Amino acid sequence: MPVLSEVRELTDRCNWTADTLNGVSGYKVTGPNGNSIFLPRAGYQTSTERLSAGHDGYYWCGSLNRSKPSSAYNLNFSGYAAEWSANRSMGFSIRAVRPKKN
Repeated sequence: MPVLSEVRELTDRCNWTADTLNGVSGYKVTGPNGNSIFLPRAGYQTSTERLSAGHDGYYWCGSLNRSKPSSAYNLNFSGYAAEWSANRSMGFSIRAVRPKKN
């Protein structure tokens, strides 16, 4: 999962374009180098239901909120900044990333 600095890079340095891929609504996120990823508006899962699917997307970040150990940071399309954290029991999506080469 991306760490908080990588999520900040997505929100601060990339171009976000609403898009549909294979019938799925989401965002095409294009970096300064021209590479892009597609993030679906997958919503999130509670213990009993899926919410906001088709409208919002919530993606876990691999960084914990040190002041709230039960929470982790996330990237979402609901207007919250990358600094927003949520309880880790929430059913957010995961977007795998390759580690950067040193």
